[in-house]
Amino acid sequence: MKLKDYVILFGCSLVLGGTLVNSQPIDTPPKIDTIRPIPQDTVVSVRGKKAVFIGDSHTSADYGWQYQVCKKTGMSMLNTAVGGKQTYWMLQTASTALAGDFDYCFIYGGANDMASNRPPIKSVKNIQKIVDICNERGIKAVVLTGFDPITCVNIAGRDQYKGYPQQYAKFQQMLLDSIVGAQVVKTHCISRTDCGDYLCHMTASGHKKMAEAVILACRFKKI
Repeated sequence: MKLKDYVILFGCSLVLGGTLVNSQPIDTPPKIDTIRPIPQDTVVSVRGKKAVFIGDSHTSADYGWQYQVCKKTGMSMLNTAVGGKQTYWMLQTASTALAGDFDYCFIYGGANDMASNRPPIKSVKNIQKIVDICNERGIKAVVLTGFDPITCVNIAGRDQYKGYPQQYAKFQQMLLDSIVGAQVVKTHCISRTDCGDYLCHMTASGHKKMAEAVILACRFKKI
């Protein structure tokens, strides 16, 4: 074999060797930064936590949705809700009730404001002020919109409530759109058959559905 043949053969070996060194097998594992993280369990155990409830008649029933939320999750409860009260009263109540050591505050009001033809924006501001107090004191605030007034309220023949369902619906949408620093839960989970009267004070089935909706939205763990 001539010298030039050795040179050509040696050069080919280098090329082939370089190809083999730089190539990767087909089943090369992906880079670490391309692997998606496994979703973590986000169910929250609130057993032993303390909750305060601020609201009106829709939250004042002894065995209502608020009682069921706490019973099913293991939270202890302070219920300050009183029938017929408006959001301004709720704000005054919050300033003193939230002085305690609480983990959660559930806020459900506005129906009486709207039935009395109060401007929705003022009532929303009252709710926001309650939320602000919660944030200042390290309490997680949860705001409920309440039932769907368009489908659940039956004011036929009651002129004093004319426009109430629409006002209440507007108020609820403003809660969803403008409240900051709180979890706002749209609780349109009950039907007309779950209402005990024309203003939709809930029956047992309504309270049960409301409790389940809150637990699901907050991802609370049941005991």
